[in-house]
Amino acid sequence: MMNNRLLTAIIAILIGFVFSCSKDSSIQISGTINNSSHDSIIISGPGVNKTIKINDIGSFSEQINIPTNKYILTHGKEKIQIFIKMGQNISILFDCKDFKESIVFEGNSSHENNYLKSKQKRIDSNPIDFTALYSLEEEAFLNQINDTKTSDIHFTNSFDNDIVKLDKKLKSIEEKEASYIYLLSLQRYPVYYKFYAKKEPKFSNSFLTPLNDLNYVNNNDYVVSQSYKYLVLGHFFNQEKMSNNIKTHFSDLLEANAPNIKKDVVSQGKYYLSASSENNELLYNSLIKMSNDSTQTAELTDIYNKLQLIKKGMKSPEFFDYENYKGGTTSLSDLRGKYLYIDVWATWCGPCIREIPASKKMEKLYRDKNIEFVYISIDVRDRPVYNYDKWKEMIEEKSLGGVQLFADNAWDSKFTKAFVINSIPRYLLIGPDGNIISGDAPRPSDQKLVELFDSLDI
Repeated sequence: MMNNRLLTAIIAILIGFVFSCSKDSSIQISGTINNSSHDSIIISGPGVNKTIKINDIGSFSEQINIPTNKYILTHGKEKIQIFIKMGQNISILFDCKDFKESIVFEGNSSHENNYLKSKQKRIDSNPIDFTALYSLEEEAFLNQINDTKTSDIHFTNSFDNDIVKLDKKLKSIEEKEASYIYLLSLQRYPVYYKFYAKKEPKFSNSFLTPLNDLNYVNNNDYVVSQSYKYLVLGHFFNQEKMSNNIKTHFSDLLEANAPNIKKDVVSQGKYYLSASSENNELLYNSLIKMSNDSTQTAELTDIYNKLQLIKKGMKSPEFFDYENYKGGTTSLSDLRGKYLYIDVWATWCGPCIREIPASKKMEKLYRDKNIEFVYISIDVRDRPVYNYDKWKEMIEEKSLGGVQLFADNAWDSKFTKAFVINSIPRYLLIGPDGNIISGDAPRPSDQKLVELFDSLDI
């Protein structure tokens, strides 16, 4: 007797073929999921967020009306790119126990979707070696990313031949994607080279010029292409551009019909409202203008108002009775009379741990000076692995010095919130009188910290 799931799958495919003859803009999306983990699938993309229910035996079938484009199909934690064309059916079968390998596409657009499946498999089989790529010097780097672009375009073209053609819109999307990946590699190079090669990058004046002609407010491409999305956010949150041209930096975006870009820029923008920035007011006003979300607006305003209270020269917020690793408790007022360089960190924070050698060097350099190095852990007390016990263990293992304190309520500590600390490591410098010198001081590894200390005659 025929298996119920198999029968359902065949029926779903046949239904799909019937609907493929339709001349209207609707499509029939159907399929079967073995070992399904959720009761629905979600189709998302430009202007689309459609939930389709799955029945008790794992099948789904629904007629929907969405434009021709590339979309994301999500089922629980699993995601795949799919191509949907108006008036054409698509039927999808997969097993959640072997998600990527088990996917089968049927229907008019099966060729396009099999291409996307093969493309993802190709990417998974050839992961980028970021260390090797971004340690290359300019000429070798450009040769490498040019070769990658050529190879990607060749792969796309191999699915577009005399026997079977890729849909023209999908092919256009994929050609642009190859260009966006190339441009994203260029954009990342100055920062990534410094990180992976461990030295300052050197490149010609023309190296970044291909980025100058890119349109950074294409909302459709932003939703379709992850590479373009990274390019856009990288552009709008480029520190140098924000510092030099903050008044005009967001002008094109403010005028554009780009709701998805604006929403994400506002969401990310809160992290660039900083205690060390002189552009908070201009950035805040720009973000408020492009926000269409009252919750976002309220959060931005709360951050901005708090930043007004931690400017240089203002009295520092206090912390009280933090557990001291050496015994007892310590409040901020107990440390008054010395400069306080405060490191807010956690045992799970990689960048925090990488600063430890530099911190030790600074402690040794200023051992006999009027400054105390204070370390406040915001580890969650009962969190698995990284917790209170791990804090004590790491202090012992790494022979950490200074004043080691454990915050009373991790991220939700009043002191942490008062200083608008939403990422770590974060460094504060407070004067002997208890007033703020910097609410966002340089890291121990940054030469600017020594320059700051020298300017204070520490």
